[in-house]
Amino acid sequence: MHLSTPGSSKWTRFLSLTILFACWGCAEQPNTTPDFVDGELITFTGSATNPNGAWCWFQDERVIVDPSHPDGPMLMFTAISASKSDSTEMGDLDFYWYGLESEKMGSMEFYNQFGQDDHNVAALYQKPNGEVLALYSRHGSDNLIHIRTSVSQRPDLWGDAMEYQELAGVTYNNLLTVGSGDTKRLLNFSRSRGWNPNFIQMDFTTGEWSYGGRLLNSEGRPYMKYAGNIDGSLIHVVATDQHPRNFDNSIYHGVMDGSILMDSFGQVVDSNLSDDEAAVPTQLTRVFEGNADNVAWMADVAVDQNDQPVIAFSVQKDGRDLPPNQGGLDHRYHLARFLDGQWVQHEIAYAGERLYPFEDDYTGLVAIDPQDVNRVVISTNADPVTGEPLISLADQKRHYEIFEGSSTNEGLSFTWTPLTKNSSVDNLRPIIPAWESDSRAVLWLRGSYSSYTDFNTQVVGVVQNR
Repeated sequence: MHLSTPGSSKWTRFLSLTILFACWGCAEQPNTTPDFVDGELITFTGSATNPNGAWCWFQDERVIVDPSHPDGPMLMFTAISASKSDSTEMGDLDFYWYGLESEKMGSMEFYNQFGQDDHNVAALYQKPNGEVLALYSRHGSDNLIHIRTSVSQRPDLWGDAMEYQELAGVTYNNLLTVGSGDTKRLLNFSRSRGWNPNFIQMDFTTGEWSYGGRLLNSEGRPYMKYAGNIDGSLIHVVATDQHPRNFDNSIYHGVMDGSILMDSFGQVVDSNLSDDEAAVPTQLTRVFEGNADNVAWMADVAVDQNDQPVIAFSVQKDGRDLPPNQGGLDHRYHLARFLDGQWVQHEIAYAGERLYPFEDDYTGLVAIDPQDVNRVVISTNADPVTGEPLISLADQKRHYEIFEGSSTNEGLSFTWTPLTKNSSVDNLRPIIPAWESDSRAVLWLRGSYSSYTDFNTQVVGVVQNR
């Protein structure tokens, strides 16, 4: 068998052969241990009998590392709890911290019963003075952005929440900086006015927040991912046309500096982000062209060592002319890189089935290592190379497993190694936080996930040597 890919270019044929003969490492491994994890599994939330943490993937940074903490590098994130039996644990927004060297961990409740919806997690940002900002909103049900600030390098001590009131329902917060020196600003992107991406901005001198502008203006609701460049002065923005349930999405890329929006080549598409006019996604540079047989949805964005953008996304292959619940049984992961002044993208792995019925475009997701874009982790319930179902020896059921991928040819092909194997539960939504170290942390959700309001998952992870 070979990995079938759209088109018939020499690159496509080379990709198929390269992946076919790559050392995937799963089928050949003699280890048949149930719930095998390559490394020491860290359970951050709940317990073995009470999993209770989840997140969506359109808020960033969801997980951060403070490398200069007095007790050693400190990992921090939030998660939304869920329970079918304990009403007091339904929808709490909880904050967690873990010493990556000390292994000391703790947690606190940010908001009691904020809403049992994984969209309600926080975006985190550590200020130069060591304070951590957390911004969080409900899933569009009100106009509020909640803002909390920690004591410097004290994850256990936080001030009271402030509220910024938008003019429309808010969801998805994303914190990034633009500018340099005295002009440096912190921006928070969210979906709000017009069901489109807008941003507010914080003055570092006063700490005050104000409305910044509308990033895009679409008839539907474009989905967005963001990544700052190396020095934090510019922001890469990645957009779809709409929700993939409603549109055969393409993937688009642009760059903004807080005032103007440009395409991948520096051509200005909006010269004034603060006014009422805004560009549509198709005015950005098209990275991947979607159609009824190739419906795209982005998963992660990073920059490489040359400060150029890298985009990981999924493509649904089998939904043409089908109503919801009948497609979404064949997804593929793709990686796109801006190399030598042009976008180059390749299909890199089978992504398996939809995560749950009706949302036929939801996958287990793929994450890029922000310190090394030639490494990714994926969640799939199919063999990454052949597409064959992954049937666990633990319970004879099909489960999502985590695989690590490494590339030596700028993302043209990947070698796959299982991080989890023969699991009795699903392993979903991996993330690799930025951490300049000889080690890296990989976190994911482990358990069962039925919808964004119905999940029974723990946040778990491993710390690995690079």
